[in-house]
Parts: sequence; C-alpha cells; structure tokens
Amino acid sequence: MSDVPVSVAKVAEVAQPVAESSGSIWGYVAGGVAVLILAGIYGYKKLNTPTFIINQVRKKNLKEMQKQGVENSEFMVDLDKLLDSVLEYANKHNKTGGDVVKIISPLNDTARIKTPRDMYQSMIYIANEMHDTSLARELKNKSKQVKASSSLMNGLLKRAGI
Repeated sequence: MSDVPVSVAKVAEVAQPVAESSGSIWGYVAGGVAVLILAGIYGYKKLNTPTFIINQVRKKNLKEMQKQGVENSEFMVDLDKLLDSVLEYANKHNKTGGDVVKIISPLNDTARIKTPRDMYQSMIYIANEMHDTSLARELKNKSKQVKASSSLMNGLLKRAGI
C-alpha cells in the first residue's frame, strides 16, 4: 500500500496536462516590459517639466526653513519671486526641467556663495540672465541690507553645503 491517497494521485494526473498546455509565457513577459518602458517614458516627461522642478525646489527650501523656524521671512518671499520669474521664463521659452536646473544652478554653487550677500548676488545673476531687470534691481537693493549672521541665511548656506 502506498502512503499517497487515491484522490491526490487522480488530481496529479489531471493537473499535469493542464500545466503543460498553458502555452508560452513570453507574450506576457514582452507585454510587461512594454508597459514598463511606456510608464518610464511618461514618468520622465512628467518629471522633466519646469513646474515640477520649481515645486521640488520650493518644497525642499520650505522644509529646511521650517527646521530653522523662519519660513515666513523676507528672503523666502524674494526666493519665491525669483522662482516665479524662472517658471514664467521657462514656460515662455519652452524650456525643459533640465534647462531650469541649469538656470538655477548658481544658487547651489558652493565656490561662489560664501556669505548671505553672495546668495543674493547669485539671485541677481539669475534674474539678469532671464532679462528680468525689475527683479534684479529689487534684489540688488535688498542685497545691500542683508545681515551676514541671520539664522535664515545660515540655514540656506548650510543647505547649500557651505
């Protein structure tokens, strides 16, 4: 006598032909790969927009400023004006997210920014590159009034890795 019940043996006889006749799975694999590629292309196009990049910069800056406890400061208003101007410029000239990163890259240049005044100088440079002279003039006037030891500017410089 065998230890295997008769019903299990009958199920095994029926299940084996069904498993063998299911066909090739390569069609499903190819379809899955195609869906992943299409999702990647869509995701890249969605993430490579100026609006997405600017929103990410704002989120990161706001988070850092909340840690410092100075999220409602004059500098944040100035930075928002600059980011609004960059977004308007990028949309007007059909720029991609990569182009926006290049435009705002002077804000992350650790060799260039050593003091809070240098941070404003970088913002002025960006405004001039976009031909926004009124914003550049406003930032220039405010750069003369910046305190070098403010906790806000220290937080921004820390975030920039300086």
